[in-house]
Amino acid sequence: MNKSVAVTGAGRGLGFAVVKQHIGRGDRVYAFEVNLTDELRQYAREQEKLHIYPCDLASTASVETAAADMLAKEEKIDFLYNNAGLFRMEDRCGLAETDIDAGMVMMQVNAVGLLRMCKAVLPKLGEGSMVVNITSESGSIGDCYREVEYMYGMSKAAANIASMLLQNEVKKRGTRVICFHPGWLRSPMGGQAAAESPYSVGCDESAANIVGYAANPETIPEGVYFMEHTGKPLPW
Repeated sequence: MNKSVAVTGAGRGLGFAVVKQHIGRGDRVYAFEVNLTDELRQYAREQEKLHIYPCDLASTASVETAAADMLAKEEKIDFLYNNAGLFRMEDRCGLAETDIDAGMVMMQVNAVGLLRMCKAVLPKLGEGSMVVNITSESGSIGDCYREVEYMYGMSKAAANIASMLLQNEVKKRGTRVICFHPGWLRSPMGGQAAAESPYSVGCDESAANIVGYAANPETIPEGVYFMEHTGKPLPW
C-alpha cells in the first residue's frame, strides 16, 4: 500500500500486532512506545520501513518530540492508531476503595494522551486519513454493566467523546475517526484470566480485523463511529 502509519503503544500486544499488519502491507510505520521493547527494537532492525520512537503520552513535550521526525518526513498521515493505554489492577474495586489520585495516570494516558497525539498529527490529517482510537466497551455509558473500575471506565468514556469531537472537526477535510473495542485481549493487560478464557481474542486476530476495517472504511456503516473489532456497533 505504501501508506504512512503511526501507532502508539506499539511495543507489545495489540499495538505490535497492528505494526506487523501494516509492515506486511508494505507501509511506512512510525511506532511509538513509552519503553521500547526488545521485540520492537529487533523488528525495526529487520524492517527498513519501521521507525521507532520513545514516547510518553502523559507528556506533551514527549509527544511533540517523538512525532517531530515523522511529521517532517510525511506530507500526510494516512493512518493514526491511538492504541496506547493503561489499566491498573488496583482499580478493580468499588468507589470506597478507589484511589482517585493514583487512577489519574489512566486518564492522562488513555484519554488526554490520545488527544495529545491527535493534536500533534492534526496538521497532517487530510482526505482519506483514518484515525483509529482503541478505546473500550468499558467506556460505553449505554452498555455499562460494571460496578467497579471507575477511573478506567471514565478514561475510556473521555476518549470516546474526544474522538467524536475530533470527527466533527476533521470531517470537512475528509478524515474519519473510528473508535474500536478490541475485545478481551490475550495480552499483558488482559492478564492470566484472558489467557485462559474461551471468550478472549488473540492480538493478531483483533489487529487483523481492525486494520481490515481501517483500510476499507467503505465497509463501516454510515454513522457508526464506535464498534467492536468484529464490526458490531456499540452504543456510546
